[in-house]
Amino acid sequence: MKDNIKKLAVFVMIIALAIFMAVATASADGQKYRKTLQGEYAFIGSGACNLAANGFDNLIPNEGPAWMGPNFWEGVYTFNRNGKGKMESQQCYNEGPDSAVPYSSGCGLLSWEFEYEICGGEITFTFIPGTYSLVYTVGPNTAFPPINTPSRTEFDQQWTGRISPDGKNLFVFYGGPFLIKIKDFGPFEAICNTVHQGFRTK
Repeated sequence: MKDNIKKLAVFVMIIALAIFMAVATASADGQKYRKTLQGEYAFIGSGACNLAANGFDNLIPNEGPAWMGPNFWEGVYTFNRNGKGKMESQQCYNEGPDSAVPYSSGCGLLSWEFEYEICGGEITFTFIPGTYSLVYTVGPNTAFPPINTPSRTEFDQQWTGRISPDGKNLFVFYGGPFLIKIKDFGPFEAICNTVHQGFRTK
């Protein structure tokens, strides 16, 4: 009888240990960050840009027109498992005083493609040249022609983001400060700081 009780006790301990290990493994797997993403993330965000018709030197506008203003974003990030993706948004802005139309406002459809890498919870984005597109839809800047592929726009650096362990929440930061060269407009450059916050929708 005692031997049977001992055997039963050992058996129960083995089962309990197996359940504990299975739960622990499942929990650990749930906390593992993914290496790639697949899906769409709706986002909103805000930022501000300094713009200089003749570019910048040591982050200071060169001689000529220069202006600044805040901007507000609403859009979608799309990620593919091949390490590439796209940002598509409506950006609305206020700018002045030395822009083409001082103290003006407007909106535009803005998009570009990127490559991305994930390490832990951090995402590093790299701009894919020739994919920048900007079409003004509201305001006086609609007088300017669209900037479409194959534009000669350059981002001077990578930008970063964070993804939650469950893949549901996304944060993207353009900062550093972040220099954009839009060569379609000659030496025109913009220095921007922007933050996007999104959640998975698809």
